Amino acid sequence: MGSIAIVFLVGAASIFAQTTSISKSASITPTTVPTSTQPSAGVNFPPVGSIPRDFSPAGLEKLWSVVGPIDPPPFTTTRVPDLPIPVPSSPPALYPSWFAPAPKDVLPKLKLPKGFKFGVATAAYQVEGAVKNDGKGPTMWDWNSRQPGGVLDGTNGDVVDLHYYLYKEDIARVAALGFNAHSFSISWARIFPFGTADSPVNRVALAHYSDLIDYHIKSGVEPVATLFHWDLPLALQAYYGGFTSPKIVDDFVNFAKTVFKAYNGRVKTWYTFNEPRVYCGQITTYPFVNASFAPGVNASTAPYICAWNLLRAHAGAVKAFREMKIQGEISFKNDDYVGIPWRANSTEDMAAVERHAAFRIGIFSDPAYTTGDWPKIMTDTLPPSYLPRLTAAEKKDIHGSADFFATDPYRTQWIAAPPDGIDACVKNTSHSMWPECHSVVLVDSNAGWAAGLNPDPLSDTWLQATPNFLRESLRQLQKRWPTKKMYISEFGFDEPFEELRTDMFRIVEDVTRTNYYMTYLGEILLAIHEDKIPIAGTFAWAMVDNTEWNSGISAKFGIQHVNYTTLERTYKRSAFALSEFYKAHAQK
Repeated sequence: MGSIAIVFLVGAASIFAQTTSISKSASITPTTVPTSTQPSAGVNFPPVGSIPRDFSPAGLEKLWSVVGPIDPPPFTTTRVPDLPIPVPSSPPALYPSWFAPAPKDVLPKLKLPKGFKFGVATAAYQVEGAVKNDGKGPTMWDWNSRQPGGVLDGTNGDVVDLHYYLYKEDIARVAALGFNAHSFSISWARIFPFGTADSPVNRVALAHYSDLIDYHIKSGVEPVATLFHWDLPLALQAYYGGFTSPKIVDDFVNFAKTVFKAYNGRVKTWYTFNEPRVYCGQITTYPFVNASFAPGVNASTAPYICAWNLLRAHAGAVKAFREMKIQGEISFKNDDYVGIPWRANSTEDMAAVERHAAFRIGIFSDPAYTTGDWPKIMTDTLPPSYLPRLTAAEKKDIHGSADFFATDPYRTQWIAAPPDGIDACVKNTSHSMWPECHSVVLVDSNAGWAAGLNPDPLSDTWLQATPNFLRESLRQLQKRWPTKKMYISEFGFDEPFEELRTDMFRIVEDVTRTNYYMTYLGEILLAIHEDKIPIAGTFAWAMVDNTEWNSGISAKFGIQHVNYTTLERTYKRSAFALSEFYKAHAQK
């Protein structure tokens, strides 16, 4: 998210999931990791404003000195693949057909809509590598990966998949499977190494992404671009505190306008931000909470100040998009879900679902799609010192600033009220669940059965395979934030214990992930045909194994294995299943 691999919770004001596994008789308590329990030795970040705005090569090196030494890539030229890409024969069936149909036989009479985008997804920091090449500036994730415990397996994104030089091979391999789209992100720190509107643009980076986009089009794979997928230029955090400062708005809009102008007419679908709720929660987790916030902002208020600035930056970018008459459509990528009451007949749990929907989706979707303002639940709970109130002008700019609804419905889970009740929580700012005042629950209230199949332990605090809940989840999204078009902008699963396997024949047999995709796609077909939900595309996370944020390269979400010694890619069973499904269900 790609995936929401970040699992630390810091402080009562965190807007990360408070997820709890509960036995039938257990009480509900949030799993919260206080800042003080996280490693802190050696964590440092310069105070806001202490690094001068020096846009020279020496100034760039000063920024990189905050990160430390970088591992160089094994080569620095773009590799051109031999075409056509050989695709091995499909694997044999896993189960008898009476138990599980082949991908082509999943609801065979139902077809995907014409023009359906059937693609894969990646993000710049997670796949590109070459983090210091061609004039790129450092990002906060380059810094994070050097902090003690910042990445659980001690890896970083310095080289990882080296997609920066292997993008032609990667796109060709996607095309060979028959997929027709790839959702990727553009690194802000490559285009503007110093981030700011008054700093120089990196023409080499603009040319790189131009060639990447052209190669997509040449290969029959539609490029879908995200402007910000969490890799904030480190310079902006150092200069003024990143998204905790209103100064970020103009700098982001300038970045967006530069990119829009460069690629107008070639990229037709744009996202301003990937999963903004998760990003704004991320900045209050270790080690980011050790970095500098803008003056007057602390770990409790930072998520909401971030949301305010980010939403205004989104609206500013969309306003520029429309004033520049850029061809295509634009929105942002939601994450999360409305949720299901843990106890079906509990009015408290029903109310908790509404709080979850407000804090997790409504925080951005209410302003953009319906009311133009924050959810009332949030303004009733949070004072303006936490959540700045939107002005009439801001509401006007934000309302209608999304051309479609995009969601990353990785899972849907149960929601429970605090054991002492919602009212007691809302009135007590020191309550462990304040201000959201609900818990996410992974097991049912009857006998303690899980909501769905479990992922790798690295993701088990947030992820489950829940296809049985997907249609109702999509119906709720369409009911609450109705649009004429919806994209499943990411969905995927990390195969349990895949990182422990060494034999290739075991690695590529990603059965749980394959079942996840087939069951979800079947439910998506039914959602389109029976529920009349206007789903126009799906994007599997991820195109390749990558660095999954603070889980590093250990959490495997890719439909292709990557040998991190040779950088060779190998299709997994899930890749073949997705290919077979699409070829059988696409309308010619």
